[in-house]
Amino acid sequence: MIIRMCGRLFLARRAREIAEILGIRLGLGAERWTPRYNVAPTQDVLAVVAEEAVSVVEPRRWGLIPSWAKEASIGHHMINARIETVASKPSFWRLLRSNRCVVLAEGFFEWRRDRGAKVPYAIRSPGKDVLLGFAGLWARWQPSEGEEILSCTIITRPAAGNLNEIHDRMPALLPREAWGEWVEKEVSEPAAAVKLVEDVVPPKLEAVQITSLVNNPRNDTPEVLKPA
Repeated sequence: MIIRMCGRLFLARRAREIAEILGIRLGLGAERWTPRYNVAPTQDVLAVVAEEAVSVVEPRRWGLIPSWAKEASIGHHMINARIETVASKPSFWRLLRSNRCVVLAEGFFEWRRDRGAKVPYAIRSPGKDVLLGFAGLWARWQPSEGEEILSCTIITRPAAGNLNEIHDRMPALLPREAWGEWVEKEVSEPAAAVKLVEDVVPPKLEAVQITSLVNNPRNDTPEVLKPA
């Protein structure tokens, strides 16, 4: 059985600290972000997006809700977009032109099947304090009642290096120097945007086995990251 990827992440830095590190400003709603150790789909993530061609840090609801959707629940099934098909899927290809984002994380969680059991791992940079950026797409959705929802999806690719022993997929990571181009550059063809991600060599990441505490997204404390 293959478990969908990527379905959980962590980011324990505050939004203002992240904006200072990146040298960009905070966008609407970013000040509400608090350190998170077990972010699940339908919850907010922090992302770098373009606002009038300038990068800012803003929250986005994880699970893409296309502008044409009738119900927000479609987002439950659109937390990821496969790099192999993202340029051809109706829900994604238009967004590749101008609605690209970088979803921020210090790492993510994955589960490996071991004789019927699911063994959780925390996956992050060996440097541990390195900020990771996942290539993503975002959309606006206006419900019949209530406020507009800004949502996003994370693009995934085949797992590389030691990670393919845990799962066959991983987030499509972008190097820091490519974040601005990914979110700000206008492209006429979706395939041209995909090329910006396809050519990236995934960085070396470490996977540490952790306890089953992470299995319940209500457990959102530093203890989630402790090795098993």
